[in-house]
Amino acid sequence: MTEVVRARSKTKVKTGRPGKLRIEDQLLMALEYWREYRTYFHSVKQKICKMSID
Repeated sequence: MTEVVRARSKTKVKTGRPGKLRIEDQLLMALEYWREYRTYFHSVKQKICKMSID
């Protein structure tokens, strides 16, 4: 994964100040965020299941 992100970051046009974290740390933070926080899809799916039970 880091190789893909690193290759993409080399071709991306960067604006603003450079990031303080290494690419590996940025990727880890993104993956941890996506793991911990439920998406709207899951929230809606859960509400639909509850509605069908009632």
